Amino acid sequence: MHEQDFNILEGRSITLPELGKELENITGRQIKDSTGEIKRVVAHLPNFESDTDTFVATYRLDHQNDLIDATFTAPKSERNRLKEVAVNVELISYITKA
Repeated sequence: MHEQDFNILEGRSITLPELGKELENITGRQIKDSTGEIKRVVAHLPNFESDTDTFVATYRLDHQNDLIDATFTAPKSERNRLKEVAVNVELISYITKA
């Protein structure tokens, strides 16, 4: 639906509140929570040598059942500060729940 616009955000380093504002601008809809609901993605084979973890922030849109998932990586050392630090956006997906 908004894939071309989301593409310009992928690969960027940005804070989750800034990402929420960008998603509002792209979709024309208001986000319920500026940082989304954050969940860690657990890999089948852990990579102990990596200094980053992968997460998904789910942004819920007001007045719709639609969601936006933003997959991102962040340093393991910043795990407790994900809502404050810049993260690396890997993939953004628009999910329609009609």
